[in-house]
Amino acid sequence: MGLPTPPTTCGMNNAGMHRKPARTTTAEHQIGLGGAALPSAIAFFGFALGAFCAVAVLAWPQTAAAQTASPSPAPPASAAQAAAPKYEVELDVPEDLRALLSNNLDLLRWRNFPGLQADQVERLADEAPAQVQRLLETQGYFSPQITVRVDCPPEADGTGPIRVVLSVNPGVATLVHAVEVQVDGPDGQPDAALSARLSRTWTLKPGSVFRDADWESAKSRALSSLLSGQWPAARIADSRATIDPQTHQAHLLVRLDTGAAYRFGPLHITGLQRYPASIVERLAPMQPGQPYSQTALLDYQAALQNSPYFRNAVVDADVRQAQDGVAPVDVQVTENRAQKLSFGVGVSSDTGQRVQMGWRDLDFLGRAWRLSSEVKLQTREQSGNLRLAFPRTANGYDDSLTLLQDRTDISGLVTRNSSIGALRERTRGHIDTALALQYQAESLQPAGAASSEVHALSLNDSWTWRDINSVLYPSRGAIINLQLGGASKALLSSANFIRLYARGLGYLPIDRSNQLVFRAEAGAVLANGASGIPQNFLFRAGGANSVRGYAYQSLGLVQGDAIVGGRYLFTASAEFDHWFTRQWGGAVFYDLGNAADTWGALKPVRGYGAGVRWRSPVGLVSVDLAYGQAVHQYRLNFSAGLSF
Repeated sequence: MGLPTPPTTCGMNNAGMHRKPARTTTAEHQIGLGGAALPSAIAFFGFALGAFCAVAVLAWPQTAAAQTASPSPAPPASAAQAAAPKYEVELDVPEDLRALLSNNLDLLRWRNFPGLQADQVERLADEAPAQVQRLLETQGYFSPQITVRVDCPPEADGTGPIRVVLSVNPGVATLVHAVEVQVDGPDGQPDAALSARLSRTWTLKPGSVFRDADWESAKSRALSSLLSGQWPAARIADSRATIDPQTHQAHLLVRLDTGAAYRFGPLHITGLQRYPASIVERLAPMQPGQPYSQTALLDYQAALQNSPYFRNAVVDADVRQAQDGVAPVDVQVTENRAQKLSFGVGVSSDTGQRVQMGWRDLDFLGRAWRLSSEVKLQTREQSGNLRLAFPRTANGYDDSLTLLQDRTDISGLVTRNSSIGALRERTRGHIDTALALQYQAESLQPAGAASSEVHALSLNDSWTWRDINSVLYPSRGAIINLQLGGASKALLSSANFIRLYARGLGYLPIDRSNQLVFRAEAGAVLANGASGIPQNFLFRAGGANSVRGYAYQSLGLVQGDAIVGGRYLFTASAEFDHWFTRQWGGAVFYDLGNAADTWGALKPVRGYGAGVRWRSPVGLVSVDLAYGQAVHQYRLNFSAGLSF
């Protein structure tokens, strides 16, 4: 806004303004403004003219002075006078509205401008009530009481600051009384099913305070729900908020138009140099002829970007090129380097310091087979593995072969394990499934007890459901994992057993700064005893992602001077997180659980404490100080990323 100029007299009073009994506002979306264009043009012309006049008024006294000044210079103003503000503003407003007015009122934004005169200050004060009114309307206040008083400088020479007192009583907030959501289908007729669905998910519910930001957000979310489905040409045809200041009620009407319905057409793939088109095609979650879905396009793009074959991917379906409602899907990919050598270092409170080296070839034997190997050296665990993975099959399966050799020394138990296995995985929506056939040979050396060797040929099935808002920084959603496996003496195994396991992790947001995190797991091995069963099929508890306050895998069966796995497991955890900033937060938690050889012998122990959370560039980092009630000790736990 330009600086105001018309003169008035210092000491004016301005009474508060009152609204007309009723008011209707109309918001347009992707449609012409019609007759509203002329008033907007007049307003813009008046604004520009006012700004020009304001600048001219400021410049005029300076120019005139330059033309008429005598050769003798005027005495300079003191530094204190030059630095002093031209006027002061006292705000008498509710605390929750102070920031809104302070950041948006011209009366406050111009107060330190050096060229302001008394008459200009009064004009700013004169315009303040109208500005306050418009700002309060955005917060749902349509009948405020506003007063402005301007006091002249108290000094005799008039050099002191002008004092402006602005008092605001916002009145009663306007509440949403009724909401009507209408959706017109591709034939131009009302679609009752879509109207009902959008009405159920409408966010600005009756009884809520009517705020402009919430009103716009609710309309945007309603439109997005159509755009993300099969209606890429959807638009808001009309939206009206009818305000009655007498009853403090708002009546809302939104009418949306779905536009034409579209279906997916064939894939147009560019950017492939090394791999066949089937690598790209088999990652697609949709097929030609299926209804258009923006969500499917985003899922497809994410699947390509997460694939090891590609460094980048862009997926788009341009409905403007659609013929007979069929939109072709354009896929542009950038391939990764075929060979890669990697190094890494790290530290964990569970397994100690870590050094690792990995190598991969994404085009082994020129067949798009992925050959990878990794060596990991940790304080308490050392491992090496070799994995050969094949391109996704036509029905969506990812198959691989693995070789593994590892050694662990944890809680007095030294294990050496060698295994070979075949794995089949598939992802459909939020569900991951995995079926593994594995043969392993294991040697056990518990401190203070006899050594033993076991082997098993096991078949294991895993089912995982994931629905979280972020992999790196989850704050809402849940993950559930179920496992079933077993082995038989009749098939190259030391013992007969069936293994059952379940784990759940949930995130419940309270508000933007606070959330609850819940975790629970339970497991059981059905067998005559633990003898002959490999340790990775049995259970131990304790550590950063189990029962905090206890050493890693220190809860289990005592065998000599070592802790070995039991046939039964139960752990649970409840945590409250508070985020002080976007990156830093704190947590308090309570854990319990244990492992035992019988369900009746399972006596949960408790751990509790507090910690620090950091949203690092690579994921969530947690540092916790926990007290183990059963051992009467404090323990520092450290973890990084989402462990599941």
